[in-house]
Amino acid sequence: MGIEITIEQLNENVAVMRIKGAIDASNFIEVVDRARETYNNPARNLILDLSEVPSLSTTGQVAIHKIALIYSGVPQEVEANENPDFTHSSNARKHVKLLNPQPDVDKALEKAGLKLFFKVFTDLESAVGSF
Repeated sequence: MGIEITIEQLNENVAVMRIKGAIDASNFIEVVDRARETYNNPARNLILDLSEVPSLSTTGQVAIHKIALIYSGVPQEVEANENPDFTHSSNARKHVKLLNPQPDVDKALEKAGLKLFFKVFTDLESAVGSF
């Protein structure tokens, strides 16, 4: 798995996190940590480019959920406790967008109910422009 992060500069920085390879138990911590680093150095908006992610395990779904909590501004200690009040925050929809999930990944996101919290885009320009 590889992760490449670029910053699109608008009124506010927008990070584009391109993940290459499956997101699963072997790498979900790395995915979350890289997103947290990007949030802290400062890009408070994130596009998760899933165009090169062939599969997303349930652990990968947890990674995306944790990224949503980070970008919602949830403190790390609250994030660890999975407080349900923060889990369904609309801030995730404002600050994290998904780009080009492959069919199997899209199906996994749909099945887990995660697509209710994220706008999904098919092109980078529209995703960046949505912030």
